[in-house]
Order: sequence, then C-alpha cells, then structure tokens
Amino acid sequence: MILILSHRDDCHISLVTEKLDGLGAEYVWFDPADFPANASITVAFDRRGINRRLLRTGDRVIDLDRVTAVWVRRPGQPKVADQITDQDQRRWASLECREFLEGLWQTMDCQWIPARPRDTHFGYNKTYHLGLAASLGFLIPDHTVVTNDPDEFVGFYAETGGQMVSKVSCPLSTERDGELHHTFTHVVRRRDAVSYRSVRFAPIIFQEYVPKVLELRVTVVGSRVFAAAIDSQASLMTRDDWRHYDNDRATYLEYELPRDIGLRCVRLTQALGLCFGTIDLVLTPQGEYVFLEINANGQWGWVEALTGMPIAGAIAQLLVSASVCEQEVNHAASV
Repeated sequence: MILILSHRDDCHISLVTEKLDGLGAEYVWFDPADFPANASITVAFDRRGINRRLLRTGDRVIDLDRVTAVWVRRPGQPKVADQITDQDQRRWASLECREFLEGLWQTMDCQWIPARPRDTHFGYNKTYHLGLAASLGFLIPDHTVVTNDPDEFVGFYAETGGQMVSKVSCPLSTERDGELHHTFTHVVRRRDAVSYRSVRFAPIIFQEYVPKVLELRVTVVGSRVFAAAIDSQASLMTRDDWRHYDNDRATYLEYELPRDIGLRCVRLTQALGLCFGTIDLVLTPQGEYVFLEINANGQWGWVEALTGMPIAGAIAQLLVSASVCEQEVNHAASV
C-alpha cells in the first residue's frame, strides 16, 4: 500500500493517482493537517518493539504496517482541535503532534519519496548544495558569496562590476494588498547598493550574473532524468528568472542533456539522500552547463503539462516498485 502525504489542494497528486489507478495500485491520501482534530494515530509496542501502527480518519482504519512506499509532497502541519482555546495549550499540543509524527515516520522502514521528512533537511540548503555540486563536477557561478557582512557585499559588488544577483536561502512569500508575492532571484541594481547595510540582518546569497542561452529545469525521479529547456531570454519578464513566467514567449521544450550532466544530476540527488529532486541549470553562450540550485520537492506538474514528459508516470512507477519488491520478498519467504 502507498501512503501519500499532502494537502487537499495539491494538484500534483491527481496526476500521479491517475497513473496509480491504471497500475492497479492501492493508495491512501492523507494530510497531516487533519491530525489530531479529525484523525487519530496509534503506535503500540510489545517487548520486541512496535506491533501495531494504525491511522483512523473518517470511517477508515488504515494499517500503516502495510505501507510499502510513502510519497511526501506538500503535507500540512498538524492542526489542533478548535475546542482547545488556551494558546499555551495549543502550542504544546501542536508541538506534541509534530514530534509524534516525526517519530512515527522514522519508524516506517519503506520507500520514501523524496526521503523521510527528517532526512530532507539538507535538501533545501542552497549553501550546502553549491559546495556539493562543485565536488561532483558541476560548474557553479564563478563568484558566489553568502554573507551578512555589508563590507563583503561592497567588495563583491566592486569585484563583479555590479553584474550580480541576490537570492534567499529559504523561499519568502509576503502578502501585499491582498495578493501573495514571492521572492525570486533579484538582479542587484545600483539603487540596491545604496542600502547595503541592511545585509547585516540576515545572510544573503550573492552571485555573479551568469549569461544565458537557455535555462534548464531538470526533474530527477529515481535514476530517470527529465530535462526541460526554457527559452527565458525570449521575454523581458523571464530574462533574469524564468519563474516570473511568460508562457507565450518563453517556450518550454523537452531537452536532451549530455550524458555526463544527466549522471551528475542523479548523483547529486542521491548524495542528498533523495530519490527525487528538481535542478536548475543554465546553458551559457560558451556551451557550459552551470548549476544554480536543487529543490528536494520542487513543482513539476507544469513541466509535464508544457512538454508532455511522463513525470507523473515515473513517480507512480517508483512508488509501485517498492510494493512489487515487498510482494516478491513476501512470496520468497513463503516458498
């Protein structure tokens, strides 16, 4: 049985469950935000260890010991029942629920995509990613500095002649006038340099601007590599960061990576303990492939929709393969 952990509005889930239905796979979709207000979980032990793990949600009772693979997409956080009104008690209950779930997931010895929640910690650390990618043979931007030292920023600005970008390590979303705004890669302008002292408040990633012919979004599923070329230079909106989106001009096409680059993408994902990852590369005018970042659980539905690459099917196959292996082991043990 396959367990899917994600919120109910996650449009990626139906892309994969459609494939799972076609494969005849059994699965359960559960959002941890339903726990404990609308779901209960029990872990029971005897002298030898755990002998029972049960999830009760609605009128369903799910034996978690039957789970052979878990797909962690975008799960919500545990939500305390509204009946608890005291804020201190709510904080305590939320913490207890998170700690309990983290412990439960660690006890489940099965296939995890992209990895167990605890093990994905470094899957989002851009500073670590840059060093690891370089050690695996990737080219990274010639000049990069991560700092909260204003003097370092001034020196870097002079060194690059102002041809630089800034990034945050953790995605930042803010609401303005009722609309959600996201922080993307930002080209540093002269007016930004005037307020350079604000760097001291938090470390920022600064990189020399990398000229682009194409941007590449690479989705790794197990050992399979799906590369999409983004013609970001065809639009002023996407020239510095394709995530500003201009699908009418910045077209998306399936792309064949050189074999060594594709292998590095798989090795980088595996080095992070992951079996899934989305990687951003730049193809420069000199024909070099430059690594920018990897996301342990990046969005991929739009890649499939715009290029037709069978990413959902690959994820479904990876989930089902764990179930098949479990069945084969059980069969061998019974013979």
